[in-house]
Amino acid sequence: MLRQTSPLALLALLASATTATALVPRDLPPFEKVSEGFRKVVSTADGAASLYGVWVNDTTNQMLAELPRGWAKHRYFFAVTPAGGEVFTGLQGPAKYVYWRRQDDRLLLIEPHLDTRSLGDRSSKDSVTRIFTDRVLLDVPVIATGPGGQPVIDLDDLLVGHASTFAGGAARGVNKQLARVVKAKAFPGNVEIAIEMPVSGGRLKTFHYSISLIPDSTGYTPRVADERVGYFTTAFRDLSKYRHEEKWIRYIDRWHLEKRDPKLKLSPPKEPIVFYLEHTVPVRYRRFVRDGLLYWNDAFSAIGLDNAIEVRYQDATTGAHMEKDPEDVRYNFIRWLHNDVSTAIGPHRAHPLTGQILDADIVLTDGWIRAFWSWYYEEQPQAVAQGFTRQTLEWLEDIPSWDPRVRLLPPEQRMRALAGRRASPDTAVDPLLAESGEHMQISAWLDEVDTYCLAARGLAFDMAFGRLILETYGSLVVEEDEDAEEEELLDGIP
Repeated sequence: MLRQTSPLALLALLASATTATALVPRDLPPFEKVSEGFRKVVSTADGAASLYGVWVNDTTNQMLAELPRGWAKHRYFFAVTPAGGEVFTGLQGPAKYVYWRRQDDRLLLIEPHLDTRSLGDRSSKDSVTRIFTDRVLLDVPVIATGPGGQPVIDLDDLLVGHASTFAGGAARGVNKQLARVVKAKAFPGNVEIAIEMPVSGGRLKTFHYSISLIPDSTGYTPRVADERVGYFTTAFRDLSKYRHEEKWIRYIDRWHLEKRDPKLKLSPPKEPIVFYLEHTVPVRYRRFVRDGLLYWNDAFSAIGLDNAIEVRYQDATTGAHMEKDPEDVRYNFIRWLHNDVSTAIGPHRAHPLTGQILDADIVLTDGWIRAFWSWYYEEQPQAVAQGFTRQTLEWLEDIPSWDPRVRLLPPEQRMRALAGRRASPDTAVDPLLAESGEHMQISAWLDEVDTYCLAARGLAFDMAFGRLILETYGSLVVEEDEDAEEEELLDGIP
């Protein structure tokens, strides 16, 4: 006997059925069908399983990735480095410390909130966790179940489609249809992917992604920074502290160095810091760069560590260490950029929980060589004349070979300047004009003042430095951040 069902009850049943259907993940196509035309990336000599299973279609430039077993319990580092098309190619870019969470048939890439924590009792930890929640960076669909029984995602959709999430403004205006896989390597502890793609304006840029497993505990003990000494630090706010001056915790960013034999006064480390000189470093300068690095061993010896730093050459001619990618987070590199910029910078990536340095890449530029030459041969000769009196300059007219402005010139210019001085004994040599053979009268030089002044030249340097600052800040893209203190710090940057 059928009972009559009310319209409201029917609607409730229908809604319940609809909700239940929505909670059931859709049927996924078999992996064999999804991966047709793809080859598996195997980068180890013994074919050992990689962190993420990676497949590449060389024709369509598409990629698939299967997450590792236990993926929901692990933390990963997504680090991106511009590998081509940038003036500062090779300079470490942004890094994301993240974890995955599955929701129905989608995977959420989530960044934990680390700026505010509690190191106190359970109640304060629970309160901080409830208030300062994690952030979803992006989400991607699960497209299949892989051979290992784990979720499979469209890897190029993740790395190309969400390039601006990882690379910031450097990836603005990416044309996804023209992306090309340049390199794909898969190792047990990390995955290395390089993708070339045109960005806004059509310029081709290559972005290198290094995805690695980051354990929360490595046996490393964080060290609180002393505010009297300058360090790079990993900082956070500890709300288990009730005094304002105690709530900010700053850990030193440092290497995990331990004595191999703690009983020895001077012992080699368990694991030394190894730097590779990239093959782009000019051969003529390599030994000087190496010696500069090894000079730090004197400081480590003072604290009982022998040969804490080792240096190895990457060489394109012999093939030595050419299999190592400078962007790979497992290796530390000294990189040389031929970009006509006079600078050097030593960025590093540190564990966001402890401050342990994970990798570092020192960037040197060819512009330094030009700058050194200019300062030594052009600016230094002029600087020594600062404060010279009229009497000193007139005395040097009689003995030009003693004139420091002449003695500091390159040998070929020095002889030319002396020859010009002998040809025109009534004029003073201006080293800046020595190449062209031009000279200036002492009276015009001093312009009725008692000493030679370099104030105008100094102001010109100030203006040049000011321009550098404006150009540098003009190229930065400041990401939005909810942290009020960081916004306050960035407030003065246009």
